Amino acid sequence: MSVAVMFAAMMNWALLRVPSASAGEEVFAAVTLCAGRQAACRAVWLWPVGQPAVIADFDPPDRPWLSGHRGVDLQASDGDELYAPADGIISFAGSVGGKSVVSVNHGDLVSTFEPAHTEGVAGTAVRRGDVIGEVGGASDHCDGRCLHWGVRRVRLQNEGTATTYLDPLARVRPMRIGLKPD
Repeated sequence: MSVAVMFAAMMNWALLRVPSASAGEEVFAAVTLCAGRQAACRAVWLWPVGQPAVIADFDPPDRPWLSGHRGVDLQASDGDELYAPADGIISFAGSVGGKSVVSVNHGDLVSTFEPAHTEGVAGTAVRRGDVIGEVGGASDHCDGRCLHWGVRRVRLQNEGTATTYLDPLARVRPMRIGLKPD
C-alpha cells in the first residue's frame, strides 16, 4: 500500500478506504485532486463567502469536550453575503451565548456560521449558492474581520447523539472520486 500512496502523491491522487454498500466490506476510492478547471472535477460544496481566504485553520480537539478550533475562519467583513455551501434547511438562526449564529442542516451534516444573521427562519429550504444571510452581528470570535464556519456530523446512537467535527475545507476542494476494486 505504501508504494500506491507514493505513486498517488506523484500523480496527484490518493487511495482512500471507504465502506461499501455491503455490510462489512470496504473498497478503495481513488480521489483525484484537480488543478485548474477540469470538467469532471468539482467541489462538493461552495464557499460560504465570496473571495475566500482562510485566516485560521481547523484544529479539532483531541476529545469532544476539550478546547480546539472546530471549524475555519474565513476573512470577511460585516455585511458580506453568506451563501449556502450546499442544499439544506436553515435549522437555527439566533443567539447562542450572546453570539449571532446561523446553522444549516445538510442531512447528516450541519454547517454553522458565526457571526451571521439571516431573514430566513428555521425550516426554510436553501439551495447550494443561495444568499442565505450576511456576515455580522454579535461575536467575540474574530473582532469583525472573519466568519467562523464549522461543519459537524451528527449521528443518532443508542443513548443520544454523537457529534464529530469535520474540516470544512475538505468539502470545498475540487476532486474527482471513483471506486476501484479491492
